Amino acid sequence: MMEHVQGRIFRDFTIPGVSPAERSAIYVAMIETLARLHSLNVQSLQLEGYGRGAGYCKRQVSTWIEQYKAVAHQDILAMNQLFHWLMKNLPDNDNEENLIHGDYKPDNIVFHPTESRVIAVLDWELSTIGHPLSDLAHLSGFYFWPRTVPMLNQSSYFQENIGIPSMEEMISIYCRCRGINSILPNWNFFIALAYFKMASIAQGVYRRYLQGNNASENSFMFAKIVQPLAETGLQLSKRTFGTTPPQIDTSQQFFVQSKTGQEVLIRMKHFMKQHILPAEKEVIEFYVQNENSVDRWKKPLVIDKLKEMAKAEGLWNLFLPAVSGLSQVDYALIAEETGKCFFAPDVFNCQAPDTGNMEVLHLYGSEKQKQQWLEPLLQGNITSCFCMTEPDVASSDATNIECSIQQDGDSCVINGKKWWSSGAGNPKCTIAIVLGRTKNTSAARYKQHTMVLVPINTPGVEIIRPLSVFGYMDYLHGGHFEIHFNQVRVPATNIILGGCGSLDC
Repeated sequence: MMEHVQGRIFRDFTIPGVSPAERSAIYVAMIETLARLHSLNVQSLQLEGYGRGAGYCKRQVSTWIEQYKAVAHQDILAMNQLFHWLMKNLPDNDNEENLIHGDYKPDNIVFHPTESRVIAVLDWELSTIGHPLSDLAHLSGFYFWPRTVPMLNQSSYFQENIGIPSMEEMISIYCRCRGINSILPNWNFFIALAYFKMASIAQGVYRRYLQGNNASENSFMFAKIVQPLAETGLQLSKRTFGTTPPQIDTSQQFFVQSKTGQEVLIRMKHFMKQHILPAEKEVIEFYVQNENSVDRWKKPLVIDKLKEMAKAEGLWNLFLPAVSGLSQVDYALIAEETGKCFFAPDVFNCQAPDTGNMEVLHLYGSEKQKQQWLEPLLQGNITSCFCMTEPDVASSDATNIECSIQQDGDSCVINGKKWWSSGAGNPKCTIAIVLGRTKNTSAARYKQHTMVLVPINTPGVEIIRPLSVFGYMDYLHGGHFEIHFNQVRVPATNIILGGCGSLDC
């Protein structure tokens, strides 16, 4: 079954004409789609007879050796050495049976017209049941393409710092999506096999040229690329690929991170270098251009694309130990790294005031509050603000708070003025945590406080104005606002941790 889909196809693996951040997001989408394809259950799809089952690698090597020998026009030592190596180094686990594409690469994928997501995969004629790493290696071949060999339909060779994830990042994303170990002991076999297949295909194209059966005007060029491709495959067959982060000697260090913390920090540093820092110029230009526009409170599209990538990399909600598994020391060093760029914490959903609000809900929220507000915050679907500081009192001493929160039957009624409420200008700001006092003359001044969840769109909530900090409006972070609460009524179930006046300050 086929249907027409409207989208983008990139013939050039460097994805020209897009920003580095979008290029990265496109590659992340591509690798995630491949991982989902390989995660499909062959039995539930009733595809058991689609391929020949176990032994895929051995069949592939035998088939391509036969095809190469049938079209070879000269003896190439590297090709002979490579196919002998492949036959002697077949993977021990040559029994994996997954649905594989057979020719998975950018020009066989249709991307959404404006978004960095895959909407269709084309050209299934080589699909079968086989070993999934053959697809992954085929997609990764461009990382090692010899500079002496022209790349047809390509503008340039692979280069760093243009937004294309490294091979190690690609493997990490793929393995995380599939839930498998990122240590791939036979990775050199699959990369070498991919190059042997490409060399054999090139030989076949040249053979058809000699026979006058190939109409392509550059077919004669393929004769010159068989040997360098084979030599590259042979070199890669001898290479030991490391797909795990290097170990760090912490015996003489203070603030020692756990092993998990070390691994996350290494990935974070790489992500910052490859994706965040190259996007700084684009983000700054957005706010400069929109300084006097209503769009100044919005965020450039590149931020959302970077968030997609951060989620795919598992660099998301790192501040919350229950989610990330990191210690406070682990996260402190990671936060130091993200602090090198003014918008980086937002990319990883680790920005204030949402982190503090999420921690409060995680520790003290009811199950209903967590479901309604914490989960969307953790997903990054909404943002929040925190309303404590007041214009008329020294609010760092919470006993001075004048904002009133009184329970009225099944409701709470809030009256008061707040300012420096960070994040309230974010278009996605949906919920505020408001700190107030529940006046009770019989209770000690430290036991009169209440924190309550107030949806921003509740009647009586009036966002007055943004306030500058040392001349800066902090548009990216949602600014710092003065907010008034005039007879604001919310359900009493919105109170955090007990009833009115239940908090100790």
